[in-house]
Amino acid sequence: MMKTRKISLFYKVLLAIVLVLLAAFCYIRFGLLRPWLTRFEAAQPKHTSQEVFNDLFSPADWGRVYDLAGLEAGLYGDREGFARSMEELTSGQELTLVETSAGLSGARRYIVKAGGDSVAAFTLAGSETEEGRTVWELDKVELLLGQTGTVSVRAPEGWSVQVNGVLLGEDCVAQTVETAAERYLPEGVHGRRTVLWQTQASAIRQAEVKVLDRDGQSAPLSYQDGCFMAGERSEEPDEEARAALLGAARTYARFMIRESTSEQLRRYFDSESQIYSTIRQSEIWVKNTTDHSFDSEEISEYRRYSRSLFSARVKMDMNVKRTNGTLKGYHVDSTFFFRQTAAGWRAYEMTNVDVQREITRTRLIFMDGQKELGRFFVSSEECSFTPPAVTAPAGKRFAGWAVREKSGDSVTMTVRFRPEADGTASLPAGWTPEPMTLYAAFE
Repeated sequence: MMKTRKISLFYKVLLAIVLVLLAAFCYIRFGLLRPWLTRFEAAQPKHTSQEVFNDLFSPADWGRVYDLAGLEAGLYGDREGFARSMEELTSGQELTLVETSAGLSGARRYIVKAGGDSVAAFTLAGSETEEGRTVWELDKVELLLGQTGTVSVRAPEGWSVQVNGVLLGEDCVAQTVETAAERYLPEGVHGRRTVLWQTQASAIRQAEVKVLDRDGQSAPLSYQDGCFMAGERSEEPDEEARAALLGAARTYARFMIRESTSEQLRRYFDSESQIYSTIRQSEIWVKNTTDHSFDSEEISEYRRYSRSLFSARVKMDMNVKRTNGTLKGYHVDSTFFFRQTAAGWRAYEMTNVDVQREITRTRLIFMDGQKELGRFFVSSEECSFTPPAVTAPAGKRFAGWAVREKSGDSVTMTVRFRPEADGTASLPAGWTPEPMTLYAAFE
């Protein structure tokens, strides 16, 4: 009987201990541990990212996004214009949040999407507390859609260009173009010259481009091949200029078969010019002719440089009948440069060269990582240039100057120029110059 009582007492004590332990466990589990677990769970990046998303993008506060991303007014328009553009862009679309890779930084990066388009991104950075917990906080905000679209505008030299209300300066000149006619003009007189302007602007809305001519008047614009174009209106020669051009071409052709005289040449050519002497000393085309005629006369590429200077290209066929009765054809295709003299318009130069051939000077920018090493213009007339010197990091060698293309989070480097031992880089034959930012590539 005694033994039975002892066993019963043992189980009672054991049950009491178990109940005390269970109560202690429950107290710790639900009294002390739960707040800790709650704080731990709340500190996880998935919750912080959702809080940031709700705060900035649900509903979207594009004004705050503009501020946090550090956007520039000249690049995106003002704060209010940016917000209106983003509201229009995302109207009727649900904004969603997607986590993406932040590389090896240890941070957490998230993409905000509108439909299938990535419109913005933000990054969370983690920091350790005294208790050893990692706390995640907003680090930076980025705009992804149309962040750095390049706006290109081509306009005559001397005209001014505005993009989104900002007047472009010399640092935005990416290319200049002149023609071979410069070689036949007096010092200080220029032929057709154009400038390619480039700047960064938001592609969220179509850039507002305005071009003003030399008189400050707004010029009409066209858009082709990704570039805004403004140009001077084409000119046509007046009757006096046409008479001078056709008269010079006909008289020259006649002189080459000895059907015109030096005196007749002086009616159209400046007798003090080198071309006048050259024509008089040239070997004639054919002797012993009985008749001639002209057809297919054409005047093109007329260009007025000043009130007293112009040029144009003249084409015509001269049909010559020889004394033996046979016919011989001669084709005239030359550009004539005329200047006003006391005696009237006189040609001071004539050439078969294509004087409208364009000569470009194109800007190249050289970068070593984020550091700019220099920038200069390379002419299409050159066959080589000397880029800045660069020092390769330890364990690597310089591979050349490359263009960098970014697709998503991946970057592709394509080497375009490999300097020779003397430091110069050759330009490939037939190279069409284009403005480039070149990065030092190492391997």
